[in-house]
Amino acid sequence: MMNKILILIFLAFSTSLLSAGYSIKDYKHLVGNLDGINPSTLEMHLTLYQGYVKNTNALEEMLSKTDDRSIAYGALKRRFAWEFDGMVLHELYFENLGGKSSLQTKSALYKAIEKDFGSFEKWRQNFFETGMICGIGWVILYIDPINKQLHNIWVDDHHVNHIAGGVPLLVMDVWEHAYITECGLNRGGYIDAFYKNIDCKAVETRYSQGILK
Repeated sequence: MMNKILILIFLAFSTSLLSAGYSIKDYKHLVGNLDGINPSTLEMHLTLYQGYVKNTNALEEMLSKTDDRSIAYGALKRRFAWEFDGMVLHELYFENLGGKSSLQTKSALYKAIEKDFGSFEKWRQNFFETGMICGIGWVILYIDPINKQLHNIWVDDHHVNHIAGGVPLLVMDVWEHAYITECGLNRGGYIDAFYKNIDCKAVETRYSQGILK
């Protein structure tokens, strides 16, 4: 009898884990520790990120209860990808912030940037100019999955223009909510502040894992 009870408890616990969905990650350590990015702006940004996680979980539950042949299912399915990408890109963004040191010139990533862009400074300028493209979205330094070449990619919203199978190395949010409260329309000033806070070790780790895929 006791064994049956334990099995039922285990099954209930396992089911709750499977249905738990995606968890909100804690990035509060960044608040007040980023050069040129106001703590209140970052706190607002973190709240927006939390909304993406909650919406992704809500949509996943709604999809599980909706007829997959219905018009509603199609609309929910499209929205799920949008919310999911918004969640993941924000996590990648926050996780490549908080650094204080520059990328080492002898590192494999630095050498790859020089090879693919001509020089580190040319990459930096191209990343900046990509970030100045009119619109809302993201700038992502991607590894091409075919020949491992590096590309600076503009992503519309959260989901348009990604390189299929590519590995995102450095992710920068250029939606207005990331900067407008303190920089106004000066997106360039925000990008300069972003450069100061890149966690190069996180980006290098993504690169070393990406080139092995």
